[in-house]
Amino acid sequence: MGFHDERVLVKPPDGGWGWMVLLSCFVITGFSYAFPKAASVYFKELMKDFQVGYSDTAWISSIMLAMLYGKGPVSSILVNKFGCRPVMLIGGLLASAGMVLASFTTNILELYLTAGVVTGLGLALNFQPSLIMLSSYFDKRRPLANGLAAAGSPVFLSALSPLGQVLQDRFGWKGGFLIMGGLLLNCCTCGAIMRPLESRRRVLASGTSRDPRELREMLPMKEGRTAEEERVGKNKVKKQKKKLLDFSVFRDRAFVIYTVTKFITVSTIPQSSW
Repeated sequence: MGFHDERVLVKPPDGGWGWMVLLSCFVITGFSYAFPKAASVYFKELMKDFQVGYSDTAWISSIMLAMLYGKGPVSSILVNKFGCRPVMLIGGLLASAGMVLASFTTNILELYLTAGVVTGLGLALNFQPSLIMLSSYFDKRRPLANGLAAAGSPVFLSALSPLGQVLQDRFGWKGGFLIMGGLLLNCCTCGAIMRPLESRRRVLASGTSRDPRELREMLPMKEGRTAEEERVGKNKVKKQKKKLLDFSVFRDRAFVIYTVTKFITVSTIPQSSW
């Protein structure tokens, strides 16, 4: 008898290791939402060193937030292809590298590229997959889990802003950026905790010398279908599995209404100045 392995998704445990995943989502949400706003404590020093206005330095936080929200489709494609954990690990490295590189910049445009684009992209690659993993670990307790994870934003905002001020007073904005980049490496730790909910199961296959394709050929075809039609049908299934983006969700009228209203709400909320 021969055996072959098959991956089987398990039901959300609503607890267990899910609490560690929830803690990781709490940290990721805190960094994603609070970090772009907490970075504004360095703006006065940046204005003095680079001889620019407040509106110029404010672009740093704006670019971070734009990357965070705008790169959702890119994050989804990468998650569908590689999984949540690898994407989050890469995102943590990018977020940290962006702030470390920002500490060596000499003009405001370099800050836009490093702290804005690179760090913002890293945060986006962490935030979206963390929500996916949270939903896979919680079902009945999902509202509670989402609420606790969202609490990371105000908690981190109330902590990162005073911390940034202390770092700026002691080490300057360059030293502060460098240390903040080190703190963002915790996103990699959170990504490593995101263990996929997959178990491996052995399935018995008759015959040790027969190839699986040969076994499939021996199965009877559905009535009224030729061998060519069977082959075409299998190819269509394979093509469907390769889809990286699924736009069929936009056929749901309720989802479209929710998306539009959410976009309008977020767009009209004024961003606070620090």
